[in-house]
Amino acid sequence: MRPFLLLSLILLCVTARADYADHRNRKVDSLEQVLQSGQTLNDEQRILAYRDLMWGYLQIDGKRAEANAQQVLALSNERKWLNLRVDALRMLGMLAYGGDRFDEALRYYNWALAVTDTMRTDSRFSEKAIDDNLSSIYGAIGNLYNIQDKNLLAIEYYQKAMPIFEKYGWRESLTILHHNIAELYLSMGNENEAERHYQQAIVKGKETGDSLMMVMSRRGLAKIYIDRDDYQQAKQTIDPAYAYYHAHRDEEPSDYAEVLASLAKINLMSGHENLTQAKAFALEALNVVNDEMMTETRCNVFAAAAMVEMRAKNWKAALQYALQSIHKNDDEATFSDVGCYEMLANIYMQLGNKEEASRYISKVRTMMERFSTQNYQSSISQMEVLYNIEKKQKLIEQLNREKKWHLWAGILLSALLLILALAFFLLWRGVRLQRSTALFKARFEGEVAERSRIARDLHDGLGGMLTMLRLKIEGDASKPELLKQLGDTATELRHVAHHLMPEQLLKNGLMTSLQDLAISVPGAHFSHFGNDERLSQEVEVVLYRCAYELVNNAVKHAHANRIDIQLMQEESQVTLTVSDNGRGLDSESQQGGVGLQNIRERISHYHGTMHIVCGKEQGTETNIILPI
Repeated sequence: MRPFLLLSLILLCVTARADYADHRNRKVDSLEQVLQSGQTLNDEQRILAYRDLMWGYLQIDGKRAEANAQQVLALSNERKWLNLRVDALRMLGMLAYGGDRFDEALRYYNWALAVTDTMRTDSRFSEKAIDDNLSSIYGAIGNLYNIQDKNLLAIEYYQKAMPIFEKYGWRESLTILHHNIAELYLSMGNENEAERHYQQAIVKGKETGDSLMMVMSRRGLAKIYIDRDDYQQAKQTIDPAYAYYHAHRDEEPSDYAEVLASLAKINLMSGHENLTQAKAFALEALNVVNDEMMTETRCNVFAAAAMVEMRAKNWKAALQYALQSIHKNDDEATFSDVGCYEMLANIYMQLGNKEEASRYISKVRTMMERFSTQNYQSSISQMEVLYNIEKKQKLIEQLNREKKWHLWAGILLSALLLILALAFFLLWRGVRLQRSTALFKARFEGEVAERSRIARDLHDGLGGMLTMLRLKIEGDASKPELLKQLGDTATELRHVAHHLMPEQLLKNGLMTSLQDLAISVPGAHFSHFGNDERLSQEVEVVLYRCAYELVNNAVKHAHANRIDIQLMQEESQVTLTVSDNGRGLDSESQQGGVGLQNIRERISHYHGTMHIVCGKEQGTETNIILPI
């Protein structure tokens, strides 16, 4: 396993930001007792218990962790707990990964990605919850390809996780991710990309104050600058790393040995050669290295020691170190072994052993051909996988676009149907309103004509008859009471005829007619505010009839001796107010009186409103508002 894979595993565990608790420290025994106690648990309580056990057993019993993950998976499928399903799939992927069942792990991770994709259309899950799942799964798949030396695929998935980390400002995760990608590029020989990502890791490390990540990236950068024979950059980069690891040499012995080996090589650079210093660093590295360290670290230390002895022309000592700088089994050889084979060929040439020198030169050629073929085949294989991934991604994007198109088409169609329904309703209501208005207008005109006819008949017919009758009995002094009753009847008849359709209303308008009404009723007063422009005949008649009805109610029913009639004309509305000091109306009278119902019906055709304010023995105020 590569040194940086440890960081990848850390990435898998610590960068997933989903809103679930860390259950690895839960007491699994107590949870098991709950499940086995026979207590009645609902599905939610049961699945959460299995989830806690799944994480609790992760570090101590992989089989039980897997069994509980399968229980979570089964229950989540039944109840559509999507986030818990993703959690279980990630766990199963991690367990398969730990057992070197890489294809199985990849199937679980891809399944988790598919479930996460369905969460996008579920309103229960926020964008952040979905991104949490995606970042952790991408990191896990990157780790999976990383351990299989499928560098291109590993980089692809690490880079999928990167924009999510940047989106939420997860700088610690970005630091680790940039370092991992840099290590992958360095192993592929792409020093420019490796340098760029190392630099990004250092920048993010400064922002988070992560000293360890900064010096780890500096250690990698130093290797690049050494390979470029750039002494100033190499020295400037390695010095802070050496200071950190020297202070923590007991905590990070492997990394400290790597830094010491780099310092030995830096002190052998042409123009800056310091053999004494180089030898001191190499000896310290040899004292630090041990068999428990990774093979790559030990090989790197022994290679640096061999280079120092070669520069000192101690060929036998150089040979001993050089032989320990390579993998014993050729099948395990890495690209760094090729440089050590060249070094061994050179040493054997100096020692006069041409046969061994020739053998290692042949190994160099063989290994270069093998690595070239392997890298080519691996690159082709990974490119095919990437092509298929890209093709699937495009298909998914196309399906999502079609889904969105269908959604928008449905929304537009629904909106169109709603607009048509609304238009039909408005048209129907308009036709109904026109018919109602026409009917009311016809009734109104008929009422006006009928009232005018009745008023004329009363005035001209019955009024004339009463006048003739009065003339006949005027000379009879024995009937003064009859003469008085006849006079009162004639006066009342004129009032009735006048109020049925007052001539003043048709000739001089509403304001004059209301003033006449107030004069004819004892205790009534009229006042006018606003402009004095004539209103339409229909509105004037309606308002006059309303005023007459309200005044009549105040006199006959409320027994008022003070009545105020007020007319206020504005640009947008006209307000008629009739108030009295009578005994007031009860709530039943306000709602159900025939006169008031007639008023409401009249003003409704003009979109008018009526408000009544009254209290027992406190009088009544009625406000009628008609828009103009």
